[in-house]
Amino acid sequence: MLCVMQAHVTRALRHPGDVIQPLPALVAGFHTSRQEDAHEFLLFTLHAMQKACLCGHKQPGAHSKDPTLMRQIFGGCWRSQIKCLHCCGLSDTFDPYLDIMLDITAAPSVQHALEHLVKPEWLEGENAYQCGVCQKMRPACKTLTLQKAPKVLMLVLKWFLDLTGEKIAEHVHYPECLDMQPYMSQQGRGPLVYTLYAVLVHAGVSCHSGHYYCYVKAGNGQWYKMDDAKVVACDIACVLSQRAYVSIRVT
Repeated sequence: MLCVMQAHVTRALRHPGDVIQPLPALVAGFHTSRQEDAHEFLLFTLHAMQKACLCGHKQPGAHSKDPTLMRQIFGGCWRSQIKCLHCCGLSDTFDPYLDIMLDITAAPSVQHALEHLVKPEWLEGENAYQCGVCQKMRPACKTLTLQKAPKVLMLVLKWFLDLTGEKIAEHVHYPECLDMQPYMSQQGRGPLVYTLYAVLVHAGVSCHSGHYYCYVKAGNGQWYKMDDAKVVACDIACVLSQRAYVSIRVT
């Protein structure tokens, strides 16, 4: 799959301005005659390249160092921690991720959505926690934080409603520079700033139809809107005014 992606990018660079038909291996499982999701395609591609990298290797655990290129670039790790409010015992669970999904139902900005994601959850009453130390059901506090941050951060805004697939109408603000340190497990360190590098936009009223285009920053800092065969220069103000579906950031 890595070779397939390299061949696809090479073809695109050799034929600037042309719409390049993806190679069959890149679109396996997708249908040309119906609407497909760009985020799903992105994850499919990353997982396929991840699988190719793992050929001959064991699947790494949450704490082990992942030898694959995809995890080294996009991979991070969540820490889910439950604290018993009676004995103060802690229980940690770690889960790897390639992207972060953000609920924007009631969030005016990406920062608000991140704050909601890591907001402590109180476990009490019928939802109390079975403490391994107390050996009893106890009230507890559950928190989700970033144990390990990736080199390249992918934030996915959940624009589409679960039941109907309709798109949320409100605008969600996102900054050019985003400090992720407030959402890390280890606090008290310096800022962890990610700078916007690319934005994927969905034009349409639901997940069942529409069109995708993107904004990408070149090496010289110039932003470009890429819409099929049409590529035009733009500025950061134009980029930040979009309703981003997927944003890609680098440190």
